[in-house]
Amino acid sequence: MSTSGPRLSRLMTMVPWLLAHDGVTIDTAAAHFGISAEQCEKDLWLLVVCGLPGHMPDQLVDIQFWDDGRIHVVDPQTLDRPLRLSGDEVMSLIVALRLLVQVPGSHDRATLITLIERLESSLDSAMTSAAMVVDVGVSNTTTLVIEEALRENRKLSIIYAAGTDDLVTDRVVQPLGVITTGGHTYLEGFCERADAIRTFRIDRIIAVSLAEPMPLKRQIPGSVPKETTASVRLRAHARWAIDIYPFTDVLEAADGTIEAQLAFRDPHWLVHVVLSMKGDLQVVAPLEARKWVADAAAAASRSYS
Repeated sequence: MSTSGPRLSRLMTMVPWLLAHDGVTIDTAAAHFGISAEQCEKDLWLLVVCGLPGHMPDQLVDIQFWDDGRIHVVDPQTLDRPLRLSGDEVMSLIVALRLLVQVPGSHDRATLITLIERLESSLDSAMTSAAMVVDVGVSNTTTLVIEEALRENRKLSIIYAAGTDDLVTDRVVQPLGVITTGGHTYLEGFCERADAIRTFRIDRIIAVSLAEPMPLKRQIPGSVPKETTASVRLRAHARWAIDIYPFTDVLEAADGTIEAQLAFRDPHWLVHVVLSMKGDLQVVAPLEARKWVADAAAAASRSYS
């Protein structure tokens, strides 16, 4: 069965292609669009009842294909060439691609840059200038070093500025990968200082360099836990935390209170974040996570009594 979204896209490109390949068979057209001959014929029957408002005979797309199995476009109406992206659509693509270029990963940057240049060439100079200022605050050097560490299985030595207390620390991290969530990109890895898995917002990494090779068997206690989320509630005056931690599905109530999901892998990390917020961040669910925080808070209280 053909879903409406992909089918609409196919129909919009089918008429210009058929016009450029006059006399092509239904089987050949079906193969080109990756559909069955039966589906191709259904698409053709749908196209011939499409057209301009009024739907008079001279306002409909006219395609002949039922005589000898060959397709001839007699009148394409306004579908004689592929649709062009609007200026706003091109700008959106350029913004997304420029962000992707700055994110560490295995993607081909040369190809992305070439595509960006081709898209920019289709815009006027004013719109291109607006697209040029997109920046996620991640230096190219940081990106390249992280990629090299992941590729060559090397540890990373980083100087990191925490967002909560402005504390700057030196850390050695065994990188596990890069994740992007909530508009920010994070390095995920085993922090030897914390002896646990941590996430580091890449634009808060002040300096980074390659360290020694990773051990053949990574010294990570247990297996790497699967990422999960906790439902949390954030007080209005603490919304700054949204820019620091990997929150998703953020909803703001009329009183400014924020409901969101907080991604985490290490329960100890979640507990640390919640307690460091001193009541401004509360775990709503799951119950297990609420218990982690309650137990840790009780233990901390006992240590002061």
